[in-house]
Amino acid sequence: MPQDSVRTVERLYEAWARGESPGPPELLDPDIEYVNPDGAIEPGTRRGLEAFGAAIDTLLEGWSRWEMEPEGYTAVADRVAVVVRYRATARASGMEVEGRESALLTVRNGRIVRYEWFHGPDDALRALGLAD
Repeated sequence: MPQDSVRTVERLYEAWARGESPGPPELLDPDIEYVNPDGAIEPGTRRGLEAFGAAIDTLLEGWSRWEMEPEGYTAVADRVAVVVRYRATARASGMEVEGRESALLTVRNGRIVRYEWFHGPDDALRALGLAD
């Protein structure tokens, strides 16, 4: 049910807001896929909870502050697109950045089995076939 999938994704973002990384184990499938887009510093797919956690830890190493605020969730079957506003402070330079991006998460049996993020705020919706 799409609403159950949305609630699972909401719970993940709530956990991240509390600093839980990579997130509550009951929400993450042990074989989760983490997909970085082309153009990311480390593009490609990583598999497994350990690789997912390592990818998130690598991201956070460069930032003294990284905050994400979901702006909205759109569910189609077991996939949930999330538009996110982020704010971050670079660890080395202190430079502050903010912007919007999106992610597409796949939920099965109450667990996230795939997390794919995109540079643009409409990209996850486009991947669902809901944006031009």
